[in-house]
Amino acid sequence: MTKLVSRLPVFIPSLIVAVGLLGAVACGAQEAAPTATATTPPQATATSTPVPTVGGPAPTPTTSTGGVVATPTPTATATPAPVAAEKPKRGGIVKQSTGEDPPSWDGPTVPSSAHSVHTSKVYSNLLWNPRGSEIVPDAAESYSVSGDGKVWTFKLRPNVKFQTGYKPAHPRDGTTMTSRDVKWSLEKIMGLSGDLLSVRCGWMKEFIDIDRPDNGLEVVDELTLNVHLIQPFPGLADILVVGNCSLVPDGITTKDLQQRPYGAGAFRVKSFQRGAIWQYERNPDYFKPGLPYLDGWDLVLMDGTAIVQAAFLTGKVDLSAGNPTEDNKSTFDARVKAGAIYMQRYGTGCRPAGIYMNSLKPPFNNLKLRQAVNLALDRKAWSKVVNNGYDEPTLFLDTGGWGRSVDEILKLPGWREPHDADVAEAKKIVSELYPSGLDLKMMVRNTGTYPLGAEFASGELKKIGINTTLELQDSNKVLDRALKVDYIIWNYWACQTTGTPEELFGSYFSSGGSRNYYGVSDPRIDNGYLDMAATSDPAQRRQKAIAMEQVILDLLPVASAPVSTSFRNAYSYVRDVPITTTFYNWDKGELVWRSDA
Repeated sequence: MTKLVSRLPVFIPSLIVAVGLLGAVACGAQEAAPTATATTPPQATATSTPVPTVGGPAPTPTTSTGGVVATPTPTATATPAPVAAEKPKRGGIVKQSTGEDPPSWDGPTVPSSAHSVHTSKVYSNLLWNPRGSEIVPDAAESYSVSGDGKVWTFKLRPNVKFQTGYKPAHPRDGTTMTSRDVKWSLEKIMGLSGDLLSVRCGWMKEFIDIDRPDNGLEVVDELTLNVHLIQPFPGLADILVVGNCSLVPDGITTKDLQQRPYGAGAFRVKSFQRGAIWQYERNPDYFKPGLPYLDGWDLVLMDGTAIVQAAFLTGKVDLSAGNPTEDNKSTFDARVKAGAIYMQRYGTGCRPAGIYMNSLKPPFNNLKLRQAVNLALDRKAWSKVVNNGYDEPTLFLDTGGWGRSVDEILKLPGWREPHDADVAEAKKIVSELYPSGLDLKMMVRNTGTYPLGAEFASGELKKIGINTTLELQDSNKVLDRALKVDYIIWNYWACQTTGTPEELFGSYFSSGGSRNYYGVSDPRIDNGYLDMAATSDPAQRRQKAIAMEQVILDLLPVASAPVSTSFRNAYSYVRDVPITTTFYNWDKGELVWRSDA
């Protein structure tokens, strides 16, 4: 994860002047953003909170222009019932609160939802996830998979055109997307073109046969591309729908994308005032007739829960996110009851969450000390203090889906009640290892609720003889150190994108994984990973995933904590606001409309 050059962008209506965007392409300003699981095995145990299940079996590819619906589709909370004769209307603008300026227009390297809320508006993917767990073609017209599961063939739509209206102008502005553009884009995502590996999408390279002369990406003709895999991998579709897997013209690099977008999405940039508002307008050349429904989309930048909720409750924005604060909860409840607003609850997927420990060097190269930390954390208190009760017990896999049930989790060390026995055992371990106590520095990201989580964890550890001094640091510094495993102990939660077991183990726990912040390297994970990914039977795949999770529990590089849930909040005239398998696609916005338009 490297830094982009800091340069201020200057926009004029319908044009982007050739200056760069300020920021660093790391993991964004607020990692704890919403995700949801992409596939859910059968016979899942219900979670303890009414979080919509957003999973289903891995999608079966289609050769038609229609999509594949993986069931079950999530049910939203308190969403207004549709009127039978009502059809989407065209027109109007939606105003949405958001947190940050985009650091660049390089979709593959902006891994935070605070940034992809911008890039998703202006780009298209091969596939996308419009609602629930449905996966349908986007820039692709259709796709199919060979009998052995190792060759995916994508047929592009013949009318996908790259946007116009930007400066500096480029020869590809207004031209048609080809299979060579898709090949370049996928190579760029996988870090094969000289640009950075995409943290969110780049792990597809573990399955694509990049040792072929064509990098596993065979251009058949202008509109046909074959993707060659090293083994069957149904989860490829789950990756391709992620908003970061955006498509650009052949030869466009990260450096180019510091200056302006090169997308083919539903909206294009109209104007902006940095730190205040970004305005997007309907792309007149969009390849889907009649879409998007809205004339435009305004992203209003705000900082702080109180400010965001005040803006929403006073109607300054139409769409927002987050859990109601205690002082606003009754107002939200009354508005929902009156039908003025609706609130859709979702699981954020921000896991692994908890206390990360560097097991590669002292003192946490001692498993007993890691066990003591795990025993010390009062998860029930964590839920109340850090997450205000908006969470669910979670280990590493999604609770009640691919992972263990709530009942199973609550029987484990550190999670079980009463908590006193676990604390006593933790004290004993620390006193035996460090009779005079142990003093440490805890790395803390200085945004969101990370400091609050660190303060709580520090108090819990003090009870067992571990004294921590908090080191507050900027996101870029924290994440750079994390990739180098340059810390002792760290309070964090890393948000997944697809929610699949492949992403969890491949990105976070396999040797050399793109987000392996712990230095974990174990043959049981590395050898079992590809086997699990190739397993088509969901029940067997779940068994293998849980067995790999048990390896992580035995190694204990992370003392896991409850994972937060959140809400998407909208006024009732804003229709078809989606909850999807990955929040990195629900900000595409082409199907959202206003009933009062």
